[in-house]
Amino acid sequence: MDLGVVVSYIIAGMLLMAILMMNMSVSSSSTELTMTQITREKAAALTDMLEHDILKMGYNKTSKTSPIIELADSQRIRFRSNIDDSNDKTVETITWELTSDPVSATENPNDLELKRTVSGGINSVTPITLGVTEFEIKYFDQYGEDTSNNMLTPVSNPEDIKQLYIKLVLESPQRVYQGTNDNGRYVKTVWEKRFSPPNIE
Repeated sequence: MDLGVVVSYIIAGMLLMAILMMNMSVSSSSTELTMTQITREKAAALTDMLEHDILKMGYNKTSKTSPIIELADSQRIRFRSNIDDSNDKTVETITWELTSDPVSATENPNDLELKRTVSGGINSVTPITLGVTEFEIKYFDQYGEDTSNNMLTPVSNPEDIKQLYIKLVLESPQRVYQGTNDNGRYVKTVWEKRFSPPNIE
């Protein structure tokens, strides 16, 4: 066989491999971008609901609830509020907690159910299965404390709480792969915020 033809085949093969690798890289990047966007949108929807509840902690029409916070633990908080702003001033008890129940609908083994429970004037249980892998709450008895100086949990005197720090971690339901020999990884979104609810100041 002519040497020129052999060289042409080799070059063509190399070019084809380069094109295939580029296509795989572009596909992987596109998948990662899509997963990142979806995870961020889920986080935004969840944190809107969480912020609404936390900022209304202790709220009632003309006064504060008593008590305000009933339980303050590292992965669970229970407090009172007229959460639906009802005119009859009925106070509900709201609980947010990270359960140990895995979400079977996804392949991510770290995916746990976050649960929001409301009881009292209105009653509802909302299991949140949006890819939450971490839900951490820290409590402070003074304003401006460093996050490492948080109160020991469960907090023995919840009435001493002045601020809360909440951290949420969400991960994608499926792995994203960078190459054929890659084990893949879950796309992660981290949200954290410090709260000073008006009624516990």
